[in-house]
Amino acid sequence: MDWDEVEAFLLEFPDTEASLSWGMPGVKTGGTLVAWWRDRDDSPGALAFKVDRDELEALVEDESTPYFTIEHFRKFDTNAVLVRPGEADPAELRELLTEAWRATAKPTVLKAWLAEQEDQE
Repeated sequence: MDWDEVEAFLLEFPDTEASLSWGMPGVKTGGTLVAWWRDRDDSPGALAFKVDRDELEALVEDESTPYFTIEHFRKFDTNAVLVRPGEADPAELRELLTEAWRATAKPTVLKAWLAEQEDQE
């Protein structure tokens, strides 16, 4: 996946919008960043997205995964993980991005979306 594919995937969720974060593209839900592009010296060509703190540690501690963190995120206790999207399994990345949206979405939006998903099953 590249940024355009990540952005298109996330924009399919309710209450999401394309935005900018520190001059780089991102996607927000309810005004909160879900995922953003980070092309800095410490993370060139990387996608950052929110994760559960326990999952963050599991992802970055397992050296067999393409997920990593940076000192900047640790310094500010950011619950986000980084990945170079082309190195990640697309299905796994979509699952993690879905979880990032679910963790960030407003409760009423999430509840309505979950009900809609149940109706489609």
